[in-house]
Amino acid sequence: MNLYPETIESPTAKSQMALYCTPGLTLFVNVFSPIRGLIQVNGRCFAVGAENFYEIFKDGTAQFRGAVGNDFQPVTMATNGTAGNQVAICSAGQIFVFYLKDTGNNVANTMVGPVGGLQGEAASIQFCDGYGVAQLRALDGTGTNKFQVSILEDMTQWNPLSVQQVSAFSENIGAIIQVFRQLFVLGLNGHSQVYYNSGASQYTPFDVIQGAFMEEGISAPLSVCVLDNAPFWIGGNANGNGIAFRANGYTPLRISNFAIETEWATYPKKCTDAIGYSYRDQGHTFWVLRFPSANGGFGKTWVYDVAAQAWHERGYLSGNGYSGFSAHLSQCHAFAFGLHLVGDWNSGNIYSMAQGVLTDNGTPIRRLRRAPHISSEDQRIFHAQMQVAVEVGDAPQPPLLDGAGNARAPQMMLRWSDDSGRTWSNEHWTGTGEAGQFLVRAYWNRMGYARDRVYEVSMTDPVQWRIIDAYLRANPGFTEPTERYANQIAKMS
Repeated sequence: MNLYPETIESPTAKSQMALYCTPGLTLFVNVFSPIRGLIQVNGRCFAVGAENFYEIFKDGTAQFRGAVGNDFQPVTMATNGTAGNQVAICSAGQIFVFYLKDTGNNVANTMVGPVGGLQGEAASIQFCDGYGVAQLRALDGTGTNKFQVSILEDMTQWNPLSVQQVSAFSENIGAIIQVFRQLFVLGLNGHSQVYYNSGASQYTPFDVIQGAFMEEGISAPLSVCVLDNAPFWIGGNANGNGIAFRANGYTPLRISNFAIETEWATYPKKCTDAIGYSYRDQGHTFWVLRFPSANGGFGKTWVYDVAAQAWHERGYLSGNGYSGFSAHLSQCHAFAFGLHLVGDWNSGNIYSMAQGVLTDNGTPIRRLRRAPHISSEDQRIFHAQMQVAVEVGDAPQPPLLDGAGNARAPQMMLRWSDDSGRTWSNEHWTGTGEAGQFLVRAYWNRMGYARDRVYEVSMTDPVQWRIIDAYLRANPGFTEPTERYANQIAKMS
């Protein structure tokens, strides 16, 4: 939770892997709530807050640029690129277009719409190879297996003749995503087909790519994202759903695991309400998924790290839900002004998300790691000493203070369960060194006997926690119960 693994590339390192802090949040600007979408276009940044479309500036201010429909759901936005001058916003079944610059008729920084000509409601908007592409649904909100194409380089004009019906599968379209100048058309819990611009017709320019048909659809339409040069989505077909995929060419490649899939299956809406975004930071590319219905309605956030090929959880310490966590505050992202800007699903806040920030807009970040089971053929083991190899001596200046106002070292908390995580011991605290105390060790002694034990370490102090390894000294006859997690990650890499 709020830690992610990274393989250490040095062959002489103390360990093959380390755990690093996930980034914190700093308020950048506040607009109307909730934040439903962000996009960066040619160095400019735009956001949708409630029914309002804003331009966000580098100095942390915002300017209202127009109104769009509001159904309190995430929006999709598309732009016709550096050569174009439009940003299209699909919101509440309608498409609105914002002009970035003049085209000789004084339209710069103006909003038009909702546009006409759509043969139904728009469920999403993409821009591919010169054309806007709208996924269509019926006026009553039910899905269709049709999409409509705008005229070339103008997303304000939609010819009624430019409707294409998917012939490769019969179910409704769940999502459309543009990758490699191609359209991945993902069926709702069924199949998928990839299209390209064949130029065969001025009204219906897209055609199927032969051999690019997939026996996997999408079960969470808002989960689809492009990262690591491929689309990622939570898929499903006639046999069931709830598996995360990435496209390997035109073949779905499963990237979730049994534990993640079992977790998702416990949510009230399974995983069909997942909302995704992606970002890249410090060599890692992350796919961030928020599940609004999970955790008693407080939500959960799961993140896939492409570099480590591993999942971790992120949470906001709200005092609610499972262990006091709600879902991470972010639900959309734009990389603008050299910053990772994210929008809050629960307020009008847009945050700067950065590694050096150690709180979530002033709220402490609780980070924890649970170790694998410690067992040796169900025999009683005496746990003599537990040590966590953590980077020490990096306490902040001015120092942290205890309840009496005295300087103190950052604290790491250890607890354990001897019944497979059903109940837990009290927390046992140890310091990790004040500033400059680089030889301190974080360890605990004489922790009693157990036949099967799970350890958990957690931290809330605002420190750049870097956990390198953990060592257990136990007897009698205990060596190592399972393959070390670092070794598993190294093999995967």
